[in-house]
Amino acid sequence: MIRWKDPSKRLKNEDIEELIKEFDRWLKREKKISNYPNARYDREKRKRELGNIINVNKKYPTLTRISQELAIRLQNASDVDLEILQDIQEYFEQSLGIRVSLPEEVISAEKEEKKPAAGVETGAEEERQEREIRWIGRVAPTLRSPITPSEFTFWVKNEEEIHIEVGTIVTAHGRGVRVTGLVTDLQASSDVREVLDSFYAHAFGRPDVEMPTQIPVVVSARAEVVRRSDGRMEPIRGTWPVTFASAKEIREAYGAQIAPEDEILAGFTYDGQKDPVPIGLHSRYVVGYEAAHVNISGASGVATKTSYALFLLYALLAHSEQYKRNIAAIAFNVKEADLMFIDGLPTWEELRQLENHPRWGPSVRLWRQARDDYGLDPIRWAQERRFRFFAPMHFRPEGGVLSQRRDNVEAFSYGLQSLIDAGVGALYALFDPNDLDEKSLALIASMADLAKHKGYTFEKLIQEVKRAMGNSRTSRGEWFQLEDGVQHHKATANKILNRLQHALENQLKGVVLRAENTDRPISLKELRPGQLWVVDITQLSDKGQRLIFQTVVRTVFRLLEERKAAKITGRWEDQELEQFPEHVVIFVDELNKFVPAGREFSVLKGDIVEIAARGRSVGLSLIGAQQLASKVDEEVLANTSTFAVGRSHPVEIRKPPYGWLAEGLKQKATLLDKGWMLLWHTLHNRPVLVHFPIPLHRLKKEIEA
Repeated sequence: MIRWKDPSKRLKNEDIEELIKEFDRWLKREKKISNYPNARYDREKRKRELGNIINVNKKYPTLTRISQELAIRLQNASDVDLEILQDIQEYFEQSLGIRVSLPEEVISAEKEEKKPAAGVETGAEEERQEREIRWIGRVAPTLRSPITPSEFTFWVKNEEEIHIEVGTIVTAHGRGVRVTGLVTDLQASSDVREVLDSFYAHAFGRPDVEMPTQIPVVVSARAEVVRRSDGRMEPIRGTWPVTFASAKEIREAYGAQIAPEDEILAGFTYDGQKDPVPIGLHSRYVVGYEAAHVNISGASGVATKTSYALFLLYALLAHSEQYKRNIAAIAFNVKEADLMFIDGLPTWEELRQLENHPRWGPSVRLWRQARDDYGLDPIRWAQERRFRFFAPMHFRPEGGVLSQRRDNVEAFSYGLQSLIDAGVGALYALFDPNDLDEKSLALIASMADLAKHKGYTFEKLIQEVKRAMGNSRTSRGEWFQLEDGVQHHKATANKILNRLQHALENQLKGVVLRAENTDRPISLKELRPGQLWVVDITQLSDKGQRLIFQTVVRTVFRLLEERKAAKITGRWEDQELEQFPEHVVIFVDELNKFVPAGREFSVLKGDIVEIAARGRSVGLSLIGAQQLASKVDEEVLANTSTFAVGRSHPVEIRKPPYGWLAEGLKQKATLLDKGWMLLWHTLHNRPVLVHFPIPLHRLKKEIEA
């Protein structure tokens, strides 16, 4: 390998070819020059420059001589070429372990801007630099707005073609140093002191009269530092010029700590050329084991929370397929029926014809980029039947299922034994929160033990409890006991039995069977890597939705625990368990309904909160969505590694769960369009504004309409 080559030994032609190839791979992997439209061009510029350096010593090329020539070029480089040469220097020092020793004059030159020599014509050089880098402003340290290690202020060039918004990513350029920042605040000001002065200057309030002298309006922006190229934690020193961030700079700023095999596509932002630049998440912080869970919030109907969650699920499945990560997903369809029709997709040929469509074209182009660079191909997955759909059994036998989808949907129902297998906690969801005090919980636990031991149905269990209450051998006064010998009060039993019978006969009719042992629980053991299952619970009551959600989550958690234990011990007694995924991602909307903040539903949510905290250790992750993140339990939010915020209500966005957003970004969040999210990830130093395409099944409907 070239990295083990003696630096003083002559390089053969095959060594030079390997050097160029390794440099290209390093640029993709470490410098993130990949997966954006001009990435190949940016890599070619760097490879071409390395080739030029090698050719200087083509008679006897060695790594040492190449590094010496590189040092000379660094000494004489223009600001435009310096970044390219620094990338080559970084490759030699980090990957090959060869120090590029700079002369003293280069070190001193880095401390001040390079001045052109007297008598040298600089017009052509300046014109070339202007084509390569377009300055849009300069850093402006002042008494009122000092520069800090985490923020800098800059003024913007007075040109109407330059458009800067909150969320724009910019880069300040020093000699050999680049500081990339996210714009979080903007303001325009002039030297007019009062509104009255402006009023009088326009002929005492005549807006049709122009002032004799045009007053300059200065736009200034505040940016939070995302990345500094030299890694130092210090403020910018000087009035450095500022540009829109390039795709390469954005990729480095938000992906420097994420290797290609760990990157999950989370959406796209845009560089100064308005080209899409992918933003990635680290897989270990989404599907475990470091941290897990994604939380998506925003107002109903305009924030497109479900659409973004679906895009993330596709990205996870693509990542699983590309890198064999054994990931599967389960999505709960809580509102409407959108997720139940995600297999109704257009063909890629149909999409190709829409690439230039003014409305759908941008989404089509993003889908193509996601497919080509990250392997997102829901169209192929639908053809391979990787999507399965489940809906509750209708309470009338002839009714089929409780769902708007009628074909290719599997009915499910649960009996008492199936619920007990998921855990005693699943039985708590059969009751209202106010019914669950300590006495009630003790009785339910005793009833579960009895039913599991005897194999009872709900009907038989109710009869047995009533018999024990009336049996003189097992009851005394107001107290009675079941087989476990624990004493229970008859008033508690009457209340629990009444609530249970009401739920079975009304709120849970059909989905929970009272008498028959012919239930059809969702066959979660059949879940396989690369699959996406959708469980429709839209037609169920809140009680029914909580029951199914908690039963599925508990069962998946148990299966993942068993799989991990079998993998550690190497004892695969259950071959079906060996084929079960290593990681399961569960998406649910209206998360606050299942794990609400405060003590509300505390008994019902306890196990789910624990699973949220411990789930990452076994490979279980939650993607939760809700209108109000402030209504979700704090422990769930504290275990969340990624937050996404769509358009939000101004009152909600001021609450503590959104403290990671700067004031300007909070204002931006109240105005976001569909398809845009403010994203924060645990490995991103700052939030980023991301765009994602219209879901393909919705594009299909738009095309047909």
